[in-house]
Amino acid sequence: MEIFRKKNSEKGQIMVIGILSIAVLLVIGGTLVFVAVNDRIQSVRSEQATKAFYVADAGIEYAIYRLRSSSATFIASNTSIPNTDGTFDVSVSTTDIVNRYQIASTGHYPDASEARVNRNISVKIARDPPAQVFDYSYFINNWGWYWGRDITANGDVRSNGRFDFVNGPRVNGHIYAGLEIDDHGTPVRGTGGQADHQHQYQEKVDMPNLQDISYYQTKAINESGSITIDGSVLIDGVYGDDMGETGNLVLIGTSPDPIELNGTVVVTGDLVIKGKVIGQGTIYVGRNAYIADNIDYKNSPPSPRPVSETASVCDNWVQANKDKDLFCVAAKENIIMGDYTDTSGTEQWYAHNWLFSMGTEDVGQDGIPDTDDTGEGDGLFTPVYEDIDGDGVFDDNYNWSDIQTQTDITNFTNVPAGVTSFGDISSLTINKVEGLYYTNHAFAGRTGNAMVFNGTIVSKDEAIIYRNNITFNYDERANSRYHGDPNRFVDLGLPSVERMEVVEWEETD
Repeated sequence: MEIFRKKNSEKGQIMVIGILSIAVLLVIGGTLVFVAVNDRIQSVRSEQATKAFYVADAGIEYAIYRLRSSSATFIASNTSIPNTDGTFDVSVSTTDIVNRYQIASTGHYPDASEARVNRNISVKIARDPPAQVFDYSYFINNWGWYWGRDITANGDVRSNGRFDFVNGPRVNGHIYAGLEIDDHGTPVRGTGGQADHQHQYQEKVDMPNLQDISYYQTKAINESGSITIDGSVLIDGVYGDDMGETGNLVLIGTSPDPIELNGTVVVTGDLVIKGKVIGQGTIYVGRNAYIADNIDYKNSPPSPRPVSETASVCDNWVQANKDKDLFCVAAKENIIMGDYTDTSGTEQWYAHNWLFSMGTEDVGQDGIPDTDDTGEGDGLFTPVYEDIDGDGVFDDNYNWSDIQTQTDITNFTNVPAGVTSFGDISSLTINKVEGLYYTNHAFAGRTGNAMVFNGTIVSKDEAIIYRNNITFNYDERANSRYHGDPNRFVDLGLPSVERMEVVEWEETD
């Protein structure tokens, strides 16, 4: 009997264990099923959330597209995305800063379901933001070179390539370079010689591209930009788009009859300019701009620079001088200074001796010469990264055809009586140039003694041959930091890298 009971007891224990095992298996199975189902639900929700995010992002792109053609605020509700099951709601509103907009976009996926997922994106957009290349007294896309002790820069300087300093020039400001900064054994004088003012291997700052200036032509017409001299309107928006206009123009201002600039204007061909200038605005030039002689403002600021680089001091200086004369010349091709036709004698132009070794677009993937990167100097033109000016044509080194006017000076409009050659209207004794100068190609020329630039020079290549000494005084009014200010201190309509720029981005709850 005891044996029988023991066997029954063992059988009972086995049954209990079996039942418990089955229960455990059922729980595990149920858990696995629950996990699998939940994972599937979460996977679907995650997929929906991802799709809703991209739908919301599409709403942002749609808003930017609308802003490109109109500054009006708007709201778009329940807008479908083609070939998807998503919709977005997007709204655009102005902010307290001119040309800056707030965009809010909600993406829904799927478009009609109680279980749909929503994602929200909020961005701030700057329309026509000023390019940061105008934040420097001297900005060169390729090779920056200050060769000479008698060079002085008051303000920051920058090069997207290397920056060479020879014989200890003076820089009162910061030095930035995309590659190395080399003083060739003689330290830079001024604050630029300090270690904390030298910044090597900096990220490239993109230059605007003026290959297609039709945008600025439209801007000039819409804003009724003009240039007037002695009561005569020489440019009404665009010069060169009306019957009888050659596109090539001479502008000469005097103290009693200055070149009066109002807003944005365009000269479709070559521009020759010298003398007194009054007003504010930008002259866009479809080919070359020629600085024939001194250019200075009728109403200049009392000092070319703030007394220090302290932000508050600069702000006060800009505020005090925001209504003084300020203009920009932005050339699609080159800016040529002085009488380039004078190539004989001891005081000849001879900037071409330096310029003709520059300009090739066989620069490799980084778009900068003399870096020995992939594709540089291989004799092959690879437009995807070497077509720097965007014209689809390989540019070799500069030559005389790049420097010369495209037609004889006598064929220009507004040529003074008695002028028969470019030398009759230009000089090799230039010693003062005020304004902001921008070119997609070369700034080249010959100066007179004690040359002073009040403004900024921005170009791809530079070949300025100076006499005696040369000084660059940066005009703080051009700095992009003032164009983000609610007061919009100075708006010249300067070239911008992008029509629209995202300045803030966040995903909201």
